[in-house]
Amino acid sequence: MITNKINAAESIRGLACLAVVLSHLSLTFFPQMHHFDLSVVPQYPFFDQLYHSPFAFFYSGTGAVFVFFVLSGYVLSLSSLKKQNSAEKLKKSLIKRYPRLAIPAFISCIIAYLVCFLPVDVTHVSEWGAALANPHPKLSIALYEGSIGAFLFGDSSYNWVLWTMQIELLGSLVIYLASYFYSKRPMLAGVFLLLSIATAYTISQTVLLGILSFILGMGLFLYASELATGLSVLLFTLGLYFCGAHNESLSYRIFAQFLGEQTYDYLNFIGGFCIVYAVLKGKWLAQFFDSPFLVFLGKISFSIYLIHLAVIYALAIPCFNLLHIQLGFSYWVAGLWASLFTVMISIVLATPYSRYVDDIAIKVSNRLTKIF
Repeated sequence: MITNKINAAESIRGLACLAVVLSHLSLTFFPQMHHFDLSVVPQYPFFDQLYHSPFAFFYSGTGAVFVFFVLSGYVLSLSSLKKQNSAEKLKKSLIKRYPRLAIPAFISCIIAYLVCFLPVDVTHVSEWGAALANPHPKLSIALYEGSIGAFLFGDSSYNWVLWTMQIELLGSLVIYLASYFYSKRPMLAGVFLLLSIATAYTISQTVLLGILSFILGMGLFLYASELATGLSVLLFTLGLYFCGAHNESLSYRIFAQFLGEQTYDYLNFIGGFCIVYAVLKGKWLAQFFDSPFLVFLGKISFSIYLIHLAVIYALAIPCFNLLHIQLGFSYWVAGLWASLFTVMISIVLATPYSRYVDDIAIKVSNRLTKIF
């Protein structure tokens, strides 16, 4: 059962990563699916209907990020609390976490810097997609963000997804320390978590919701009981529904009446937690998501997450231009084919990135624990 849960965690991490990719592809070619800003690109009734439907979860990048955070809280708690020597485990975890995250992030910023020099025509895609082009790339800024800025301040002007690294690092530290305190005195862990929440509140709402997601993941590991199949499926469905929320979507008007502009953030936050809870504590769902391909997708998900924006700029937009401008395909057909191509090529390119960058980061972080 433990193996099923770990594999299921990897699987939903992989699916969540695909949701992030689809979110950014839709923002590039079909921003109408989000309604964040007005755009001059062609509009289609179908995408407007999708926006107002409860089925927008499959491209919910925000909901996917909350899935990442809850999963991290759960998995880090599992690894921290299963060992007897809590002090030794805490030391190793604190040494390992930053290089394990920073090395892949650093390389991704170098890649993002290099692709800026490609002469990509961004005049036919959305304003969001056009902003991927950086007309004045500076290597020093890319190196700074990949090593320090993203982790301390959430700076992410070169690789936009790195804003999550600040929360990922802070959340990891919170879980490591809370696990250590919990092994000594649970009451002390509770006090520490309350202080962590209060501190996160002073930073920003985004950081607050991220840290809460980590803590909820820890709570799932420690206190959540197994769910009956029917209840877990219901909770999973509810999580998907919440992750499809947008502020002005007609399917979420009842929530928008009292949540207002916070509808999108709060419901995606709740949805991410519900999905992880349902899968990890529902035996049938854990077995259902224990799929070799999905587990593989989960293992390379961090790599996909880090490189897919560079792929969108360097390959997806040129592919779209070829199909739409040169070959005469309609806008939406070119956008859909370019999106499908991007998903496939991101998986292909993430495989060596995972092997030669992500895996090396893990080995380096493990060696550092032996040195220090």
